Amino acid sequence: METLTSVDWQHLHGFLRSLYTPYSLEAFPETIMAALPEIIGTDTSGFVTFNTQDSRLPRTSNHNVTLPRIITYPDPEIGIAATAFTAQPENFFSHPVATNYLRTLDGQAMAISDFLSEAEFHRQEPLYKGFLEHYGIEDQMGIYITLPMACSGSPVMDLFHRGQEHLSLIISRDRRSFSERDRLILNLIRPHLKQAYDNIIAFNHLHQKIIEKQTAIEQTALIALSTDGTLKWMTPRADEILHCYFPPSQAKMALPDLLQRWVDTHVLSFTDSTEACSTGRAIAIELDGKRLKIRFSYDAKTEQYYLLLEEDQANKFSIESLQLLGLTKREGETLFWIIKSKSIQEVAQRLGLSDRTVKKHLENIYTKFGVHNLTSAITYALNGLGILG
Repeated sequence: METLTSVDWQHLHGFLRSLYTPYSLEAFPETIMAALPEIIGTDTSGFVTFNTQDSRLPRTSNHNVTLPRIITYPDPEIGIAATAFTAQPENFFSHPVATNYLRTLDGQAMAISDFLSEAEFHRQEPLYKGFLEHYGIEDQMGIYITLPMACSGSPVMDLFHRGQEHLSLIISRDRRSFSERDRLILNLIRPHLKQAYDNIIAFNHLHQKIIEKQTAIEQTALIALSTDGTLKWMTPRADEILHCYFPPSQAKMALPDLLQRWVDTHVLSFTDSTEACSTGRAIAIELDGKRLKIRFSYDAKTEQYYLLLEEDQANKFSIESLQLLGLTKREGETLFWIIKSKSIQEVAQRLGLSDRTVKKHLENIYTKFGVHNLTSAITYALNGLGILG
């Protein structure tokens, strides 16, 4: 049975330490390939291949397999050529190590020389004659790693992981010089490559979630207040909005004076609240065609007060806006002029209607709004348009 020397183990431990150092997914293949020669070695013209088989690529009609993307070190141009070469299914299936893995799903280290004699290999079309001979490759040994299928629509958007099924790591040499020691080392690092890869995927996924949450917070206009109603912190968006609608506060890290007085009245009303989370009535401020709505809320569990600032276009009170509440044009006209402090007689005269017809329109409005009097109908309409906040 093949054993490793103390120097082999020393190099292997160094490789594993570097393997578990956090990398970006883009740097992961090259980092591995650059470190491999120290523990395995390559001949002068040898190179290392990091091969990904991606299920987003179209499957071949005759085989349940997806075609690979190949990265090579130290010469990336070889990887580009290899990717183009294996894009043809007949070329891909001419490689004995790859086809053995696809048939058995045994990812242990295997070499071309395990399947073909040198003479047989040299007669191979298109693998040897069409590609490997051009780069002086006389043998390759590789390991494969099976990856779980990523779910469709996964938020993990990275270079390798989404939708992939397999990874392979292949060493190329210009002679048939692979030993059982080489095979043993590749088999020893294989589970560690899988674990390191999984670690990077998990880290990237977590990092993406953190970025998404941070972005959401930055885009939200939120203000946190202490138990006495003074400012604790605010998001950049909230600070930007306050500067548009209020004169700056005299004190640093403080709310504008007008807003602070409004907050103080709410703090008093919420102090004795027994609800886990309660929300007070919002105020609305209009400026230059825009409207700022500020909502006050209290989280009793954390004893935390919050202000949520929402900015949108100012609501325009019009006949057309009343029609959005389900009224006909004539009903909208009737209610519009009533709200403008017009009497039934004045509305009838303006619209060229009889007093009786105006009253009939008001009865229809009550029915549509589910109310019983004019005051309730006006309140319903103004609330529906967001004018009362």
